[in-house]
Amino acid sequence: MSATPVCAIHYHPDAYKADRVGVKGRHSAGSGFLTGLFRHGRAPMHVSVTPNERHAAEFAEAARQRDPRAREIRNFQTMLAAGSAAECLMVPGPVLDEFAWERRVRDQRAYSICGVTHTLASDRIIAGLANFHILPLQPWDALVCTSRVARDVVENAMETYADYLARRTGARCETSLKLPIIPLGVDGARYSENQAARQSFRAGIGARDGDFVILFLGRFTFHAKAHPVPMYLAAERAAKRLTDRKVHLVMVGQAPNDNILKLFKSGAETYTDVAEVHFVDGRDDNLVNGSWQGADVFLSLSDNIQETFGLTPIEAMAAGLPSVVSDWDGYKDTIIHGETGFRVPTAAPGAGSGLDLAVKYQTRRDDYDRFVGRACMSTSCDLQATADALVQLAKDPELRARMGEAGRARARTHYDWSVVIRAYEDLWLELRELRASAPEVAPRGTQESPHPLYPDPFGIFAPHPSAVLSADTLVSIDPQSDLYRIEDLARHPFCTFSSDLMLPSRLLPDMLARLAAEGPLSAGDMESSVAPELRRHLRRTLPWLAKFGLIKLS
Repeated sequence: MSATPVCAIHYHPDAYKADRVGVKGRHSAGSGFLTGLFRHGRAPMHVSVTPNERHAAEFAEAARQRDPRAREIRNFQTMLAAGSAAECLMVPGPVLDEFAWERRVRDQRAYSICGVTHTLASDRIIAGLANFHILPLQPWDALVCTSRVARDVVENAMETYADYLARRTGARCETSLKLPIIPLGVDGARYSENQAARQSFRAGIGARDGDFVILFLGRFTFHAKAHPVPMYLAAERAAKRLTDRKVHLVMVGQAPNDNILKLFKSGAETYTDVAEVHFVDGRDDNLVNGSWQGADVFLSLSDNIQETFGLTPIEAMAAGLPSVVSDWDGYKDTIIHGETGFRVPTAAPGAGSGLDLAVKYQTRRDDYDRFVGRACMSTSCDLQATADALVQLAKDPELRARMGEAGRARARTHYDWSVVIRAYEDLWLELRELRASAPEVAPRGTQESPHPLYPDPFGIFAPHPSAVLSADTLVSIDPQSDLYRIEDLARHPFCTFSSDLMLPSRLLPDMLARLAAEGPLSAGDMESSVAPELRRHLRRTLPWLAKFGLIKLS
């Protein structure tokens, strides 16, 4: 057993590749995590879990390119095949159902399961969190919450369902998995100061030395990320007060379609006059990197319930930019008000105000996008506080520099992937200790199916037959059978349809010959003559042979 646990990665490119059109925060976070693990992880090998050979090769190639130590790389189709090669499975999301049930097939102490939160607003995710109460999750499992807000939402979802189950069944459910807070990370080296890139970017947007450049970077989705109009209004208010310089608001990102991009641009024309708004293609890495260098401050008024962390403020800190952000979701953890930037107050309706929104989503009159978009439209950020913060930062270059340096230091000590990966490894070590000592939740019975929704068909449907095979069942050769008919069966696929779950065909002639010479024999006597691991196969084989007229059961 290695000093640092080997954590297998449940790999699918959708969770770990960021070089795509329409990139989302979870893609960037997954790509960053994997790169950080390859570069900074201390385990002796890299392990992926995927049945897809192309995905396994993709994982292996990424490891070869990014691991400076060139460690061993292995892949398993499932964790059931991994044996002792890995003692934890990292799942790139919060829904753990299939992984918890799969482990119960083997041994619930065999390894830990570790998920991570991204968005928590969809019905599928909420259902996954609610299911924690009925899953065979163990004290040595964890769902990493990327922020305090994320953990609060997870606990709220679990508590709501626990209350329902208590009213429905009279029993209170408790869930034992851990909910540690570990943030997402950033590769600080990517954001090192570059004066040439700064000058080039500012020249590209026509910003002079004394101008004030405000940067927003993120997806252009008003319903699911951050509504742009409050940012336009805040920038315009600031620009009207900063009469001695030009204010530029740079919007860097990708829109899901041309119509949305047109809405963003027409909104800028409507709501700004003095402030100049620029749109930069977020698919161009050079322009994205240049925008971090060319800006004076970072602005993000996130107002959406699908956000739980928010990567861009820690990127801004790594780039040395002070931030003006909404006091919302993970921003509450990342930006220290008055030290690395300013958090402006937000407001939303209280509980009970959105029941009809929930019902529309539940009954599919609204889809997910409309659901989160409706909630967004009833969430506000303090525009005056935003404008005040922007003006203060514009007028005080020393404050900008001080906050920028404080941000760089915070990004380096709290959010660099080298630090975040250590936090994960510490968690995996803690889970190792719990596997050795903590009591097991819902131990599996000897005759129990691993998953109650996938029962043993010969158990749940036991009322169907006239008799159930037992140790006392007598087995004899059918007087009218031809023992050589066993060879005929092999010629017909519809007779050998499930032969992989029967006794090996090489054993059948000798078994039939014994029955012909010594029979009838009890099923129990016949079981004693085969290896223990084949006894279930024998119980299935005897009715199969009787089905095709070779033996009789009585």
